[in-house]
Amino acid sequence: MNRAAGASLLLAAALATSAARAQTSASAEPPVAYMVKPGDTLIGIAARYMNRPSDYRAVQKANGVARPTRLRSGSQLNIDPNLLKATPIVASLSAFSGPVLIETGGQSTPARVGMPLREGQGVVTGPGAFATFELEDGSRVTLPSNTRVRIAKLRQVLINNAPQRVFQLDQGRGTISATPNQTPGARFEVRTPVSVSAVRGTEFRVGADGDKAQTEVLKGAVGVDAGAVATGGAPIPAGFGVGVSAAGVSEPVKLLPAPKLGPGGQTQSDKVVRFTVQPLEGAAAYRLQLARDAGFIDIFAETVTKAATQPPSAAEFGAVSNGTYFVRLTALDAQGLEGFPADYSFDRDLDTLDAGAPRDSREGKHRKFLFRWSSAGDGTRNYRFQLFAAKDPNRPLVDQPGLSEPQLTLTDLPPGEYAWRVAVVRFKDGTVTEKLGPPQTLRIGG
Repeated sequence: MNRAAGASLLLAAALATSAARAQTSASAEPPVAYMVKPGDTLIGIAARYMNRPSDYRAVQKANGVARPTRLRSGSQLNIDPNLLKATPIVASLSAFSGPVLIETGGQSTPARVGMPLREGQGVVTGPGAFATFELEDGSRVTLPSNTRVRIAKLRQVLINNAPQRVFQLDQGRGTISATPNQTPGARFEVRTPVSVSAVRGTEFRVGADGDKAQTEVLKGAVGVDAGAVATGGAPIPAGFGVGVSAAGVSEPVKLLPAPKLGPGGQTQSDKVVRFTVQPLEGAAAYRLQLARDAGFIDIFAETVTKAATQPPSAAEFGAVSNGTYFVRLTALDAQGLEGFPADYSFDRDLDTLDAGAPRDSREGKHRKFLFRWSSAGDGTRNYRFQLFAAKDPNRPLVDQPGLSEPQLTLTDLPPGEYAWRVAVVRFKDGTVTEKLGPPQTLRIGG
């Protein structure tokens, strides 16, 4: 089985699990409050705002209304939201990388940028994948790898023009930026199997892992409740996080401040992109994300590294093309709560020089030594080769500049110990740079 097929099977299994959980753990919906206006009747309200005119009977029974044609102005009706007409709110997949699937009615479709997302659909990110989708009001949800989210509600109720935005996070993590909306009855909730986080406008993160969940608030305030219904408990203020389990919601914990990037990280020319993080008191680990944009909508890589003091913590990433990127650092405490982020830009300009062992061969009476090296990165290059006697490293026996090929053959070198090195001169965008490779050793026996 190839890698792509394996990833597709993994995502399909995740989607099946997400659908099964959705069917077995339906969440209770809070009623919609409606203030009766002069001249209102239950029959008239049903005709204007309910899915079926006959639905007024359910509202009459739930509210103990004696006569559906007579309502007291200024009184309040509590209406089951599933009875009410609504217009859909459409989200859009603004960025993704790696294996991401969109689930619709049990069928999965590969993601594409600009794809509309609607109520009832699911988003699943596979290993090493990331996705960001945005709502019409500018609210944004960013999902890292191995995450499953279902769009439970994405509609605007006509009776009060209140948007209903409810997301079911079955597994993984999500970073949410919710645009403020002061409309009475507006909802923005992120539910997990054990918790619900409700906001009006803020920036926060939610994580779900089996029977545990956590919420971290970066801006504004978030109401966090155990279970499936937002009860309007004491909100968690910015700068604090909580864990949620069967035992309930933990006491708020102060989030760690933003860590700082170590030296040298903002210029990346080596084969591996590598960052160091300055030690931060209280940090058990650090998370680093790479993005193509400063808003971290288009994230394409992530890693978590354990905290260390000596030497400083380091994180490495694989192949990254040349360009300007952004790295986000956060610190995780011993409970796994993630703190405030620090964002940096960095330039990726691959410029490497690697030398291999010389190849020793004979051609008739002559003994030949083929010195080879390799260089990677953009631009035009030429090379300078130098060979020294080991006892006199300051006076080259061979000094050959201007080589266009990454190799040089020397014939009949006398027995002895030598050192050799190569310098590369690169011409790129009108700029000339020089990189000197480390010295290599060569021993020739008699």
